[in-house]
Amino acid sequence: MSRSNVPAAAAYARPWRFLNIALIVSFLSWIDLGAITVMLPSIDRTLGTDNNILQWVFSGYSLMFALVLIPAGRLGDAKGRRFTLFLGLALFVAANMMAGLANSGIILVVARLLQGAAAGILTPQINALVEELFRPGERGRPFGAVGATSHAGAALGPLIGGIVIAAGGADDGWRLVFLVNAAIGIAAAVLIWRYFPSRSTRHQTNHQHDLIGTLLLAVGTTLVILPALQQGQWKGLLPWLLVPVGISVLVVFRSWETATARHHPPVFDFRLLTHRTYRRGLLVGFLFGAGFAPLPAIFSFYLQYGLDRSPLITGLTIAPFALGSVLGAVLGGFKVNRYGRPLLAIGLIVVVASLVLATAFAGLTGTTFSVVTGATLLLAGVGGGLVLTPNNALTLQEVSRADVGSAAGMYRTMRQVGSAMGLAIITATLFAAFGANDGRWSTALRYALAVAIGIVAAALLTSLVEILGSRRHGRGRAS
Repeated sequence: MSRSNVPAAAAYARPWRFLNIALIVSFLSWIDLGAITVMLPSIDRTLGTDNNILQWVFSGYSLMFALVLIPAGRLGDAKGRRFTLFLGLALFVAANMMAGLANSGIILVVARLLQGAAAGILTPQINALVEELFRPGERGRPFGAVGATSHAGAALGPLIGGIVIAAGGADDGWRLVFLVNAAIGIAAAVLIWRYFPSRSTRHQTNHQHDLIGTLLLAVGTTLVILPALQQGQWKGLLPWLLVPVGISVLVVFRSWETATARHHPPVFDFRLLTHRTYRRGLLVGFLFGAGFAPLPAIFSFYLQYGLDRSPLITGLTIAPFALGSVLGAVLGGFKVNRYGRPLLAIGLIVVVASLVLATAFAGLTGTTFSVVTGATLLLAGVGGGLVLTPNNALTLQEVSRADVGSAAGMYRTMRQVGSAMGLAIITATLFAAFGANDGRWSTALRYALAVAIGIVAAALLTSLVEILGSRRHGRGRAS
């Protein structure tokens, strides 16, 4: 009897074995998101792409990631984690091979969209595994491990990409990054086939998929994000009319979900928005994703295009961001129950302060700039870790266990939508400011950081409003 066919209860007797395999998968998907920041100049030279293609290579991944998260979570519930992980890894391997062998920018964009879809399939299964493998009181450490892995993958991506490009050559080293990821994806699939049980620990039921609701959510989200992704090519204000159109589609999505919830499991149960902490947590996650996720990218562009640094030196300069993110995520996981939402505000203040320092030192050059940037990114990473992990726990704290899957799926979707929009808007600001200021990269970096500061400050304001609201609510209940 192969281990994949043993009874599920016996196979899951050692939960950390399965979670560790799943964390390898998570790490791979987040590396794909981070490594691209140091690969774009090499891709530009090799394929002769324009800025629009590079924008889609960079941001299209996050867009597809966001769109696939919720339906992929439903698929995993219906078909089981093993099947869905296999499906996501198969798409992941195929997309990375396609990207590594791409001979045109269009093919690379398609490959990146498929990579994002694969990551969107894989991520919900890993979070659901924690719920399946561990009792409620035991989930702190595994959720901390999941958070630390995702932070490390995204933030270490530039360093790993820089090392592989240095080994493979400036022109074709970027291809090697994709091909190595494909090989590791195959190895992860073998581990899942060998050790994961074919049957889930949970009783599986037939799930009626809400295809219309899923389509409405995807179309509405795409229309809202598309003008930001295309702002370098679509001039004027007319394309931004797609935003209210997209919002209208999302309103239709809400009406559809409310009207048909009795006949099928909804894509998202809008009754969850009656929880104040959940509403505010979604907004904080969206805003913080928009302001925080682009930081490695804009510093990578500045270092490579503005200061002519190699991908390896760029990755080394950004690496402290990864260390800080992991430290902050672990610390946040340990301290969130003790300090609650004020811990979130502290993290946001730390991020804003670090970005203000980075803006002040944007005019430095040479080794001094790299050292100072590394220090500010370390600080930003710690602050970011203190935001992301606690906000995840606090946003879901009032959600019932029966609704936690849908609530967590929408939370991750909102965060990824924010990341996609932030990546598009802030990187476009960087390049537009470069063109409008006679090619002064330091000025362009300051403009981009100013936008990031404004967005993170909005997240801080939202968090402070929630803290004050919670205290008023507590006093009201006491009286």
